Amino acid sequence: MFYVIWVKSQKEHEFKAKFEKKIDASLYSRLLLITRIEKQKHRETYIEKERLMFPGYLFIETDCPDEVHEILNSQPEYIKILGNDGQFLPLTKREEDFINRITGHTERVDMSLGIIDGGVVKVLSGPLSGFEQYIVKVDRHKRKAYLEMELFGEAKKIVAGLEIVAKS
Repeated sequence: MFYVIWVKSQKEHEFKAKFEKKIDASLYSRLLLITRIEKQKHRETYIEKERLMFPGYLFIETDCPDEVHEILNSQPEYIKILGNDGQFLPLTKREEDFINRITGHTERVDMSLGIIDGGVVKVLSGPLSGFEQYIVKVDRHKRKAYLEMELFGEAKKIVAGLEIVAKS
């Protein structure tokens, strides 16, 4: 099951490296710090930049959440495993499927390609394919899509790379 570890923003990479050194790899199968690819204009061209998709969040796939939590309690950078009333709640099946689909079982969300047809966004390829209903805004110049959906028990705004190749 996937669980979410909430850490201090801008310390995610540092915390992940410490986590991997201190915690026995047999306690978890995957530790994800999910990033997204976005294109940023630099002079006359666009360059790809990698940014955190969920700043302050690490995703851990484990069957031993209590053991992991006990070890994490000794870490000063650690804030908490997201849960309810002291119990650690795994991501819902829907949330886990979303994470797996948009990352392709990796740690990275690539750019998507789409069109706008009659004011409706249609994703032609990429990780946002099938998630058009969650897109609330598209910034064609910055090549970004803004999604709004429920994750971790609350409404979240998510930014992902989306290049619109045609508009009619």
